[in-house]
Amino acid sequence: MMSDGIEYIDLGTEDPDVIGLKAVGRTTAHDIARLVADLERIRASGHKARLYLNLLGYEGYELPVVKEKLAHMATLWSSIERCAYVVDKTWMSTLIGLVDAVTPMHLRAFGSDQDAEARAWVISGDVADPR
Repeated sequence: MMSDGIEYIDLGTEDPDVIGLKAVGRTTAHDIARLVADLERIRASGHKARLYLNLLGYEGYELPVVKEKLAHMATLWSSIERCAYVVDKTWMSTLIGLVDAVTPMHLRAFGSDQDAEARAWVISGDVADPR
């Protein structure tokens, strides 16, 4: 078992635009910096990232995460095509739906029993969004 942070996970695809992440405990500023570097790499290739983020073990974030996100807000908002969140809390699902309505990317919450669907939605890269 790893310590707190974001763990990169294999989603079974060779697509370099797909990133699989699993939150364990509290997210750190280092986690965000690493993600931003990956997003910038994908953007430099002329593409946008598709993210899978499993939040079932998420316990919040360290305060420096806010500063790191604010410093890289343009990258975070412009470099992601879609993000699938696997969650087990209703408030998270509701918040993701609200944020989706005001961002240029597609965000979608999946229940803990919908992991396969979340992975498929991210990997497919299909522009049709079944919202």
